Amino acid sequence: MKKNLLIAVLVIGMLLSGSVAALAAGSGFKFGYIDLQKVMALSNQGAVAKQKMKAKQEELRGKLQKRQTEIAAMKEELESQGMMLSPEKRQEKENNYQKKVRDFKIFVSDSEKEMKALEGEFLKKMLKELEVVTAEFGKANGYELILEKRSGIVYADPSKDITDQLIKAYNKWVEKNKKK
Repeated sequence: MKKNLLIAVLVIGMLLSGSVAALAAGSGFKFGYIDLQKVMALSNQGAVAKQKMKAKQEELRGKLQKRQTEIAAMKEELESQGMMLSPEKRQEKENNYQKKVRDFKIFVSDSEKEMKALEGEFLKKMLKELEVVTAEFGKANGYELILEKRSGIVYADPSKDITDQLIKAYNKWVEKNKKK
């Protein structure tokens, strides 16, 4: 039973893909595809997002290094003076050191979350903008269908790749809408 169902699904899929191919070839059906990763990497907005991400990363890296230096100094002090301190004072310094280490681990975790959230924010904004730009670009240039390269396309004629054209359209759209 499962085998027959699988065969039926495959036959229907082949018929549908053949129908789409025939439609595309016969009726002047215009389609293209884009490489979304490339658009995000090479567009002006992508460069701005990358620059802001790098600046935030550098800021967090500076804070991390400062905290690491403080922890290393505390550890060195504890090791060098440990034998000379009273048991209570030594315990107090060890507790402070361990608290700093825990705080550092929490800070690292929070920093990673903050970077992921910032990346997600940029990604969400760009995807929303690209949805608008792609629709405008498709309508203006007579496309019936624009696909994303990594979402199911196994092969497509390289002449149907409109990524570079979309990057230019996106850059123009951003400039035009930045002034508003």
